[in-house]
Amino acid sequence: MAKRPITRREFTRRSILALAGVGAAGVIGYGTFNTKKIRSLNNLARMGHCAPAIMQTLLEQNEIRNDNMVLYAAGLAGGIAGSRTECGALTSPLMFLSFSNWNLSNISGKLDIISKAQSYVKEFIDFNGSPFCINIRQKGMPACRRAIYNHNQQLSKALARPVPLSEESESSYTLLLREFGNSNFHCAHNVLRNLDSEFVVNNDLLDASWIFIGGLAMLNCTCGALTAGLMALSSATAKIEDSHSRVAQMNRLLRKGDNKAMDESINNFNRSINLSDDLGLWFRNEFGFTSCYDIWRYDFTKMRDAESFIAGQCMKQCSGIGEKVARKVNSMV
Repeated sequence: MAKRPITRREFTRRSILALAGVGAAGVIGYGTFNTKKIRSLNNLARMGHCAPAIMQTLLEQNEIRNDNMVLYAAGLAGGIAGSRTECGALTSPLMFLSFSNWNLSNISGKLDIISKAQSYVKEFIDFNGSPFCINIRQKGMPACRRAIYNHNQQLSKALARPVPLSEESESSYTLLLREFGNSNFHCAHNVLRNLDSEFVVNNDLLDASWIFIGGLAMLNCTCGALTAGLMALSSATAKIEDSHSRVAQMNRLLRKGDNKAMDESINNFNRSINLSDDLGLWFRNEFGFTSCYDIWRYDFTKMRDAESFIAGQCMKQCSGIGEKVARKVNSMV
């Protein structure tokens, strides 16, 4: 009998419980960590969830104060709408990379950030063995903490020595990006631009979500429309968590097996995490899959598949997916 997939709420609850050793006194053992790891450790101890803690760490290291970026990342904790998708320690740095890149006005600049993003994905997988939260967690929570505390190492390597795109990949991406531009198409942005006025869609949100084009940096991974929907939900429903004692309280509840640990009153990020779980379940029921490849069966690194995607008017259908996601998100707030 196949095991029932755990929900996002269950996964996050179990993950936080295993991380409870960080606790309110997260400063213990700092002498064994370098400065970047110390910052990550402290932010996790006072925020309680991986993706927003990593985003806060990256902002601090770059002397940027932007609480909105932390809120955008909140719903990605524990995976994009579920633990079987990309880890928050993978997606949060990609969001920061996209947000901080000012060279997206031409194809060359877009290819450059895609190359850097794909290089980070490669470094992350080489270091952690998988991009997916559930696979990392199955190795034990030391592996989860290792992913959180060492994200800077992989990101630095990727930015310093990005892996060049293959000739075919570059040609395929160029074709797709040109067509996307001509059609004013972007899977993530199509969702954000169809949201109600209660959502604040500013340049930061558009910039941070750009990297999810083509299923995360053109890698045909989790659909950018779903990811953008989660970021929007987070922007409207999350609040900054900044309390070692509240995180410790959440951990105490988890140790007791108390489901109240994921209640909105316990941690300011919990509502966005629970809503992202709900959106993920809806998306799977509506479209069958969460990844671009599973939905379309096209590999964007292949010129033939890129041409078939364009010829099949898939952009029009993707826009329809984005509109449905936007309507669902509008109904959830």
